[in-house]
Amino acid sequence: MKALLQRFRAEILLVVLTVAGSLLVYLPFWNEMGTIYRAWDGPNYLTIAKTGYDVPDDYALLGYVYVESYYLRHFPVYPALIRAFSFVGWQRSMLLVSILCAAGAAILFYRLCRDEWKLPQPLWLAAVFLFFPPRWLYFRSTGSTEAPFLLFTLAAIWLFERKKVGWASVAGALATLTRIPGILIPAAFGLVLLQRRQWRSLPWLLIPAAALAGFFAYCYTRTGNFFEYFVQQGDKAGAFRPFGFMPHFFGLGLYHQVEYFILLAFVYGVGISRIRKHETIFVYSALQFLLHVNMSTEEWPRYWLVMAPFALVVGFHDIWEKRETK
Repeated sequence: MKALLQRFRAEILLVVLTVAGSLLVYLPFWNEMGTIYRAWDGPNYLTIAKTGYDVPDDYALLGYVYVESYYLRHFPVYPALIRAFSFVGWQRSMLLVSILCAAGAAILFYRLCRDEWKLPQPLWLAAVFLFFPPRWLYFRSTGSTEAPFLLFTLAAIWLFERKKVGWASVAGALATLTRIPGILIPAAFGLVLLQRRQWRSLPWLLIPAAALAGFFAYCYTRTGNFFEYFVQQGDKAGAFRPFGFMPHFFGLGLYHQVEYFILLAFVYGVGISRIRKHETIFVYSALQFLLHVNMSTEEWPRYWLVMAPFALVVGFHDIWEKRETK
């Protein structure tokens, strides 16, 4: 036992930090945890975990849900994980899955920093990953898909860097069926494989697309529309162009918000440009940046978490390592 603790002390510390961070989020609501359970989008995923997408007629829909097809805007992997751990209670399972996935993501990030990217102070960078940006701390502690998505994304990258393209594609499929940006994982892997002239590995990358097509086919059986998911998510692509929602803010006189989003894009862009030597995460992050900078939504700080570990932590690792920053 002592030898195991010594060998995995970094991983154990990251698990402790993961739990401690979430407990800090829960502390103000310890006697009213319903506030945490109701945090967006937890109730949606809890409903799907309990009933699937076939909501019974006598099941009370949430106050902002008017048709059952609304739930098809949520992918099935996170609800399936909640159901798998439901023996601890449905609501507790929702939080437990987020915490477990966040801990797993931190461990994978640590090992990538240490073994693949050869960065100094990998444990410290993994600790930074757990708490920065603050929006990530919030979503990894509530009923949200960010933690499982980053777990599967980091698993895919870790497997890909170890030349296990088939298993990396399976992890990419799980990420895709957690959040739609996961479909850019095989796209990034494909560009890297083409650059490396590894043609024989390319067919494996069809697995995530096949998984996504399977979910769309299920949507077709429910609604008659193969692309029902995009119908439900149409509000996020109303003006698909860079900074497409800025005119709306200007019209409302919200210039401070305009400045914030410009600075956000600037920092992410600089961070991504600083990871060019790590080609896999550079290509992945660049593709995610090109997609998300064109999405017309005020939720950039949330949706950009899919590339935050690479753009904000790896990209600025030399700054995080300085004593002044610590």
